[in-house]
Amino acid sequence: MKIKLKQVAMTALLSSSLLMSAVPAAWADEVSSAPVAVASAVYDLNDSLHVTVEGVYNEKTSSGVRLGAVIRVSNTSGQTLRIPDHELRLKTSDGIVYTLRASESNAHGVQPDSEVELTYMKVVKRTTEVSVTDLSLVDVNYDVYPKQETPLFTVPVGSYVWSGSRSEFADPAAVKAWGEAFTVPTLESPLTYQPVDISRSNTNQGAAYTVKLLVENPSEQKETVPALEIDGKSSTNVYVGKMVETDSVSLEPGEKKYVHFVINAEMDTVLESLNVLTPETYEQGEDDAQTFSIGKLNIQLSGAKTQAEVSYQYGTPIAFEKWNDVINQDLAIAMTELHVTDNADQGSKLAFAKFKITNNGVSPIPVPGFQAQLSSPTGYDYNGERQKDAQQSVAPGTSAVVSYAFVLPVSEDSDTFTMNIQNVIQGASAQAGSTALKSTIASYKVAVQGDDDRHSISLFPYTMDIKDYFLSQITAPGQTVSVNYIYKLQLNLDLTRDLKTIVDNNFSKLKFELVDSSGSILGSKSFGFTGTDRLVNGRQTLTFSNLTMDQIQSGVSVNVYETISTATGDAERLITTLK
Repeated sequence: MKIKLKQVAMTALLSSSLLMSAVPAAWADEVSSAPVAVASAVYDLNDSLHVTVEGVYNEKTSSGVRLGAVIRVSNTSGQTLRIPDHELRLKTSDGIVYTLRASESNAHGVQPDSEVELTYMKVVKRTTEVSVTDLSLVDVNYDVYPKQETPLFTVPVGSYVWSGSRSEFADPAAVKAWGEAFTVPTLESPLTYQPVDISRSNTNQGAAYTVKLLVENPSEQKETVPALEIDGKSSTNVYVGKMVETDSVSLEPGEKKYVHFVINAEMDTVLESLNVLTPETYEQGEDDAQTFSIGKLNIQLSGAKTQAEVSYQYGTPIAFEKWNDVINQDLAIAMTELHVTDNADQGSKLAFAKFKITNNGVSPIPVPGFQAQLSSPTGYDYNGERQKDAQQSVAPGTSAVVSYAFVLPVSEDSDTFTMNIQNVIQGASAQAGSTALKSTIASYKVAVQGDDDRHSISLFPYTMDIKDYFLSQITAPGQTVSVNYIYKLQLNLDLTRDLKTIVDNNFSKLKFELVDSSGSILGSKSFGFTGTDRLVNGRQTLTFSNLTMDQIQSGVSVNVYETISTATGDAERLITTLK
């Protein structure tokens, strides 16, 4: 049988375009145009069956050399066609030819106007490496003697054989810059990908890198994200990454979605680039399944972790990444406060951040459970503790407040930070230990607000003016011969509030702490802005009893703290001292 060779690309057979493709377009907030893919070489088995080489695998292991190959067979006819039992062979640089065995899961036929992937493998028991130069598909007729062999096609593959974790991409077209759009070479999928974020979390097992890709479907039919693997590459090692989304991800025509990959590595690992691979499975018997991956592209990480360039103005709506599934489109979220205060008794500093969440819609919307992270200009990241039991939903035309506390070292003296708003990736905890994986959906520079004067204390949505105060000491007879000592703090407050912002009993409280001249704490009491025992406009008296000292002290001052309740306890911000 005479086999006709057909190539539908403007490249020669030796071109690495068999595996590497994708000419990127410029991406900003959106993909302006899809990358242009260079077609792989296609070979005709007959008028209806056509073959494309998707990848070749060659890796030296402790048990020998694993050789693998993946081809795609397409049926352009209107009827189901049987796939001929041809042999797939690999030739090495020293002239040896190895015949690979077909996976038992390989299809034996192709449905009309469709395609199938065929996987082949062979493990060679040898102690030295091999260098693969050619791939051939051969028609063997065993019905005659001697057997008759007819080569159908031969592909030179030496320049792009994937050799496992040791492989390097020789073709510059296979190396992509961070943020550059790409399609996955040799796959029929029209989906395009853009790397938009990489973040690191510390887990009990080491470091977990989370890579976020924006996927777009430029076709006119529904598409499913194919099985992909993204590995992290340091200067010395390669770390296998897995897709976070366990369910299949499908995109309608023109739709965009995010997909995430997690890469677990040692604690001190610094990744330099990412390898994009397609995982393959070879089966030989029910209990004998082997997997291998074939590299397609490399993404450089230089410039991927840059500080935000946009400076934030307090009170303005935050611009979130499009297509995130955390922030409802009818919600406007603005940062209203960021204060840093010394927390000397605990050997740290404390940062307080508040966010105003406004519902511009016509029905109640749940308060999104986003996370907050501060990054210093020197590269240190501080995770925020979200207030406990925050407001559950926001009514139409109103606003809610959510607070975060950040523990900073005493050595942190930055007056500007990068605020990263993050979402927790669902279903990722099993792949990254007990620490939840996060993905950044907004990032901006923010300047720390200065210390409050007692006549203008910001406690959004409140502004408080302590117009005047007086601390008195009172002795009162006890039930026995002892004497009780009581302090009374008379306050004259002027409280104003943003009337559209709703607060409940989970909102911040004010803690008044009595301190003597030596710094010893005599007692404290907390008051909220809601409820029966709340702070109000005008004059009021706060009583402190059950003191730690049994005698009147001189030089007593009052530290006033704003406190929020978090999952790890109360966080306190010193806002003023009354002396």
